Amino acid sequence: MLIVWICRNCGRRMASVEACQDNPRVSALTAQAEDDIIEIDSSGKMTIHLLCEDCLETIGPEEESDIIFLRGPEIH
Repeated sequence: MLIVWICRNCGRRMASVEACQDNPRVSALTAQAEDDIIEIDSSGKMTIHLLCEDCLETIGPEEESDIIFLRGPEIH
């Protein structure tokens, strides 16, 4: 099965990998990710919609609260 990561904002293809559908990592990925970011077509191709680094910087973590964990620790 082909797994493709695409930016949900600009549409840029970030990565792709060929994997077996019964691979435990694929099962873990689909179990942890929400249905709104994973799309599986009739041929079995899995597309994962995320934000690329450029769009992440443009949008900023305040507007995308679900990805705030990507920032490093803040020192007071």
